[in-house]
Amino acid sequence: MQPADTRAAAGLLVLRITLAYFLLLWSLEKLITPAATIRIAKGFYGAELPVWGSYLLGVAELALALALLFGAFRTITYALSLAVHTVTILVSYRRMFDPMALIANHLWISTWPTWGGFVALFLMRNWDAYSFDGWRARRI
Repeated sequence: MQPADTRAAAGLLVLRITLAYFLLLWSLEKLITPAATIRIAKGFYGAELPVWGSYLLGVAELALALALLFGAFRTITYALSLAVHTVTILVSYRRMFDPMALIANHLWISTWPTWGGFVALFLMRNWDAYSFDGWRARRI
């Protein structure tokens, strides 16, 4: 690897770890406090979610977060991670474009840079050399 490739791979490693941590926290919330997940499902998605549904979503998101953390199956994992976050944006867009909601809860602002991180990681997935898939490619 050239020095520029090494720096890009290191940057993608940091991006991947922090985005995986982001998803990991949401998956753990689904597993630890299913009541919060049920409220969110009703409030944002208009869906009645049973407790077992929260656990099912939590396990699926945990698997996705771990695959993302290790950079396994990059194309599928990074695309699914981006899709999960994009769905969150789509169902909560009113809060992100309502200036009064942003004043009341400015945490919504962090949604956009996070989404940008998922987009960037997906677009640059082939340069993510410090990943499971990168390691596997070097062994071939």
